[in-house]
Amino acid sequence: MKAHRYRLALGLTVLLTVGILTEKIARAGQPFEVVLGSPALPAPDTPTPALDPAIYHHVAQVTWVVADIDRVVDYWQRLGIHNIHRDGVVSFPDLTYRGKPDPATARQVTAKVGELEIRWIQPVRGGTFWRDRLREHRDGIRVLSYAVRSSQEFDDQIKYFSAKGVGVVVQDSWKGSAGRGRSAYFDTAVQGGGHTLGLIDDPDARSRAADAGTGNEYPVNKITHFAWVVNDVHKVDAYYSSLGFQPFSRIDHNVSLDRVYRGQPGTYEMWLGWDRTGDAPFEWVQQITGPDVYVEYGKTHGEGFHHLGVNVTDMEEAIRLMSARGAPPSQLAAWNTPKGKGRAVYLDTEPYGGVTLELIYDPTR
Repeated sequence: MKAHRYRLALGLTVLLTVGILTEKIARAGQPFEVVLGSPALPAPDTPTPALDPAIYHHVAQVTWVVADIDRVVDYWQRLGIHNIHRDGVVSFPDLTYRGKPDPATARQVTAKVGELEIRWIQPVRGGTFWRDRLREHRDGIRVLSYAVRSSQEFDDQIKYFSAKGVGVVVQDSWKGSAGRGRSAYFDTAVQGGGHTLGLIDDPDARSRAADAGTGNEYPVNKITHFAWVVNDVHKVDAYYSSLGFQPFSRIDHNVSLDRVYRGQPGTYEMWLGWDRTGDAPFEWVQQITGPDVYVEYGKTHGEGFHHLGVNVTDMEEAIRLMSARGAPPSQLAAWNTPKGKGRAVYLDTEPYGGVTLELIYDPTR
């Protein structure tokens, strides 16, 4: 009882002392603050996220939106893509569009060509981004996505682009066996030549052995080139440079040799912008004169992804092979190299999915 009285008296004494000191300091015009506990330590500096060029060295996936998935996939299977998985109707319950819930279902088919995954999507319900792109631009590849090496990298890149004024248009997440998977599409299409840049954070993919993408027929056994048709190649170059990517290595006024357009002598010219920082070149085509397949594409689709390229060892043999499979040439061109003429032949595949396949013969390789 005495101990209790002693503690009570001590507490009252402390409160009275603090009150007296407070009053005296206040009279003297000095600020006074009583702080309980340890003094707060300054927060450690958080490094500002930076663009990580290593992430963008290899395209991991293309998202190819189509109105009739069976017609498109069956055709490309005849051309030689056989490493195909028909996933049926897939639900995307956690999909968002511009920050708002946008749950969707879609028919999905995936394929592996070398180290590239092709993801065909036919929207069934929801999925505003896919539906809008299909309505505005018809069939075509709408997103090129890159795989991050950790969830932290995914978060850091989103913060980086946000600081550059580039938001996330679409985000998705799913439960995997090795952790939560996520994907994001950035709002780059309007200023970036119709190209939507994407990221994939997939712990399951990182934890399993990579699918080599075998089982496909030559020459569609490895994608070696990606290309877009744009309205102004210099503006596209400036836009991606402003985001921290390296400027295009070259922008050429191209007048090819041996030009042929749909069986007639070709007169087309174009500006070609080249980005060679990744493991497959990016080509950005701005038309100067036509007619040609680029003009055709622009009238039907507007700016956007135009063709996938594959390398061949014998162009005439490749033309015969692909014509027999249902893809005859639509446009031909050539260029000089120290080891002879290089050749580029576009195949008439655009009616089946809005994407042209290009055969490339480069004697310097």
